[in-house]
Amino acid sequence: MLRVAGPLAEVADAAGTREVRLSPRLPGGPPVAGDRVVVDDAGTQGIIRGIEPRRTVLERIGSGGRVRAVVANADLLVVVAAVAEPPLVPRLIDRYAVAAVAGGLDMAVVLTKDDLPHDAAEVATVVRRQRAAGHPVLVGSAFDPALVEQVRELIDGRLAAFAGHSGVGKSTLTTALTGVRRATAEVSDRLRSGRHTTTDPRLIPLPGGGAVVDTAGVRSFWLPPMAPTDIAAGFPDIVAAAGDCRFRDCRHMGDAGCAAQAAVEPERLESYRALIEAAESAVAFARGHD
Repeated sequence: MLRVAGPLAEVADAAGTREVRLSPRLPGGPPVAGDRVVVDDAGTQGIIRGIEPRRTVLERIGSGGRVRAVVANADLLVVVAAVAEPPLVPRLIDRYAVAAVAGGLDMAVVLTKDDLPHDAAEVATVVRRQRAAGHPVLVGSAFDPALVEQVRELIDGRLAAFAGHSGVGKSTLTTALTGVRRATAEVSDRLRSGRHTTTDPRLIPLPGGGAVVDTAGVRSFWLPPMAPTDIAAGFPDIVAAAGDCRFRDCRHMGDAGCAAQAAVEPERLESYRALIEAAESAVAFARGHD
């Protein structure tokens, strides 16, 4: 499926692309870009009757506190972040890393707007940490053809989902890669955060193979409920350090004998701990309202 717009969806099959309707109360729904769907063509317009099992899924907490799928069956999550305007938020990248591992996606980071004044030391730290975690990192301008080609090589024929704050250049990269123009906007002067422009995640094929899904820009990204072990999987540097902890069940929350305390940078450790505390608070809240 290419996109969803209200009660309608755009799907692609061997005959090309077409518009179909969504069945009310669709089991496993609502569908999202990347889903493989079952279409019933018995009527005057096709209608989606089912969603096939998802191979991967990127999920977040949406409105009303419900877990919501953002994109399905993607191979790669490309977290796009600006080095300035809007400001770089390393913890947002960490949250996406946890979501990528939980959903079965590989992850890469693209840092844009390096032509603007920025804190070079902060950017270098983010690059070092993310590469140490095993994530490819590219740095440049979304308007630079060289960076666009690097991103194309990174995707390498796969289905890639672009995610991150509004105004960081996701739609600009999508347009440069696909030739399909997406809405873009300047950064808000009041909040210095991107204006929300892409509202309907859309799967767009790439010339030569592969495809991208330009997801809606966010101001925050809240993880769905998950176990501490799932959160830790998004921090492979902490998992590696855990082998030297005194106790096998160490939570790395300042416990005595915790090897991560000395092996992992404080800011990185605090990012991990904040997610663990949020997950434990959510569990406690749920238990209190059973």
